[in-house]
Amino acid sequence: MARLGPSLLAAAALSAPAMAGAAEPALVPKQQVVSEFAACVLKQQPERVRALLASEQGSDEERSVAKRLMEGTASCTRGRAFITMRTGEARGALAEAALKADAALAQHAEGLAAQDVARPTETTGRQFVIAYGQCLAARSPSQARALIATDYDSAAERDAMMGFDAALKDCMPTGLAYQINIRDVRNHVASALYDRALAASGGGDKNA
Repeated sequence: MARLGPSLLAAAALSAPAMAGAAEPALVPKQQVVSEFAACVLKQQPERVRALLASEQGSDEERSVAKRLMEGTASCTRGRAFITMRTGEARGALAEAALKADAALAQHAEGLAAQDVARPTETTGRQFVIAYGQCLAARSPSQARALIATDYDSAAERDAMMGFDAALKDCMPTGLAYQINIRDVRNHVASALYDRALAASGGGDKNA
């Protein structure tokens, strides 16, 4: 069973159950677990995934669609009792999975040009991270693509985040101090990049 909600704590996941006398299992980055789950869900329920990615971020509709999406996907947990994730984590992982699985959509993402968008003004909660991710993906779509191509929790991922360079500051609301949570920002950058690619494809996504 997948557990999903706006305030659930992420659980550490192991690559294999511990066995007496066996070596300690290697820890798998939480986002890798969520990513593998998302790729499986995309294969099983592509229409529901598209419905989730078309919903307004942070809305009641998004939470409702996400909850329905996670029903009946027990096989995607790969033997785990449950996987905890926030709605933004699930959406970002599904957006990455869609971009990587759909060659045509990925091509539209490759063709995106940089946009000089206004500095966001949202300063609280997920609404801030949504706006921040949208700004980064708009100002530097090439770096957004580079970020989601990296391995989770890797030096390359950290370098790719720093590669946004001036946009990291220019996309920050005036007067706000924020210590970047790479996983959270990556998820919302992925969602924003998906939205822009879908809009460029003629999909008319309302989040772009």
